[in-house]
Amino acid sequence: MTPAEPTSRTLDVNGLRTHYLDWGNPGAPPVVCVHGYTSSAQAFNALARRFRDRYHFVAIDVRGHGENAGAYQYRDQVGDLAAVVDKLGLTRFTLIGTSMGGIIAMAYAGEHPERLTQLVINDIGPDVETGSQRITQMVGSRPDEFATLDDAMAYRRQMSPIVAGRSLDDQRELALGVLRQQAGGRWSWKMDPEYIRQRVQKGAPTRPALWPALARVTCSTLVVWGKDSDVLSEAQARRMVETLPKGELVTVPGVGHAPTLVEPVVIAALERFLGATAGSA
Repeated sequence: MTPAEPTSRTLDVNGLRTHYLDWGNPGAPPVVCVHGYTSSAQAFNALARRFRDRYHFVAIDVRGHGENAGAYQYRDQVGDLAAVVDKLGLTRFTLIGTSMGGIIAMAYAGEHPERLTQLVINDIGPDVETGSQRITQMVGSRPDEFATLDDAMAYRRQMSPIVAGRSLDDQRELALGVLRQQAGGRWSWKMDPEYIRQRVQKGAPTRPALWPALARVTCSTLVVWGKDSDVLSEAQARRMVETLPKGELVTVPGVGHAPTLVEPVVIAALERFLGATAGSA
């Protein structure tokens, strides 16, 4: 059976054309997804397919990734998220953020707690840990282009056990989210080279004050932690749950940074968690 596909859309946001994927089902409870630094809106395809019959999933390409460019401080990215949900008329919604997207989500939640019905923070915390530098170095040293998409997929498998564990169809779909074919036939990254240079030369942008932000989050919040992660430690994950007024920890055994959100333990938690909004938009 052919898998369900989202509609690719763009919005004019903060002087940029912002791309997002809309999985349909308007009128159902909305779920907005924000991806990580090496990823794109396609990162949530498997999750959206799982829940699209009950929820309205929207996955945004963060500026500098996928089809978008721009300036690259977290305040810019948080401002984009705020503008997108306003333009889409999403007055109340569930927000899911993975890694960098989790930083954006935490900052947005601290500024607009009244807008969120629920929050999911996937394998990231307020404080920087060693894995963030590993990711920066990996992005800075990866090949600029590949002869074929298969070569790019092989590289991605080599660099990420989590990618390697996905089905080949998933791997291809995820690769098409972060790579584009050039006129000559070779494949290059969709990420803005200037964004990569800034991060390699200066490190990741300074994170906002996220511990106070977490304390202001009034909605139920899942903190998803990959037990083998080098980006989020157990100590920080547990502190997050203690800081959040309504926090809950979901531990994903045998997985590093970052869980795909379709691991059985995460799906079970999301089925229960998202079910709280199934009757209201």
